[in-house]
Amino acid sequence: MSLAEITTTPEATGCDPKHFRHVNSLLERGVKEQIFPCAVYMVLRNGMVIAHGAFGATQPDAHPPIPCKPDTIFDLASITKTFTATLLLQHVEEGKLTLNHEVADYLPEAKETPVGAVTLKQCATHVSGLPAWKALYKSKNPAFAEILATPLDKKPGTHYAYSDLGYITLGKILERVSGKTLDVLVQERICLPVGMKSAGFRPNSSLAGRCAATANCPMREGKILVGEVHDANAHSMGGVAGHAGMFSNAEDLARYAIALEYPEVARHLQIKPLLGNLTRKLIESNQVDPTVGSHSIGWFTPPNGYLPRGDILSERTFGHTGFTGTLLMFDPENDLTLILLTNRVYYPRDAGESLRMRRLFANAVAGAIRP
Repeated sequence: MSLAEITTTPEATGCDPKHFRHVNSLLERGVKEQIFPCAVYMVLRNGMVIAHGAFGATQPDAHPPIPCKPDTIFDLASITKTFTATLLLQHVEEGKLTLNHEVADYLPEAKETPVGAVTLKQCATHVSGLPAWKALYKSKNPAFAEILATPLDKKPGTHYAYSDLGYITLGKILERVSGKTLDVLVQERICLPVGMKSAGFRPNSSLAGRCAATANCPMREGKILVGEVHDANAHSMGGVAGHAGMFSNAEDLARYAIALEYPEVARHLQIKPLLGNLTRKLIESNQVDPTVGSHSIGWFTPPNGYLPRGDILSERTFGHTGFTGTLLMFDPENDLTLILLTNRVYYPRDAGESLRMRRLFANAVAGAIRP
């Protein structure tokens, strides 16, 4: 499947093509104001690409600087969690595990540890009681051993805290149940069947020229990273983890989106949908007690403040972001998919402007829909 096979005009899907100039100018401003060195976006409606663009320099300190292109590869950061969640649900569909089983049911070494009695669903929806973050890379012990020794902050199921630790745990469970490493699972079960040729953990060195540079990792201060995971904990785990480490370009993420949310389009393109119709409901809607929070199996759902859906997209919108400046978001009610890839961590500044940019981007895309 080439990009041309999944591309149509905005008019064909009820969108105003001229409106996307607002999207372009927004991202051009982001580059000019050094919110990020480069950006790529892609918008799908009805499972077809209707707009895309690339801006800035992929590696601004290269000689000469490498211009950003539609096929530029980005560190997805926490969008990796959605791949872990997809693998988790595939194993559920195959009867290999259930979401209500406990961590210790699959990892015997977790028995008698704080996380042992936490369910897989609680890990997947960030109500495990685990702390939001821990500097695993500073420990002399293996990362997962540190997680097993970590006390819970809250009673499981009673408090929402977006936590990398729960997804690292899920990654370990998937490896134990399947007998394969997480990077192999992602390739065999997602990337290869969907045709994602540039996606995966630890990009091959031959792809370095297409990778957007990152920097300002607390573990590697002063170092510019190209094709090397930015997340310090993921780096300490060899670049493969359930919470971070995936790389991809926009086109491959579009394939992923189609395989997840547009089964009819996927079949037309001879791509097997990644999840069944019933299972897909678990990623599209909140799976947490609404008095506690809002998160599906793998994705932010309204009214979760981490979901940058702006002011116009529907209440059915769900999506995920990445610390490096990435976004993959769906609005099933309006048949929209939004992809925004940036490398905002290249500059040593806080994330405030980048977070606002995501919401402005969502508004600018949603505003293109016309009767």
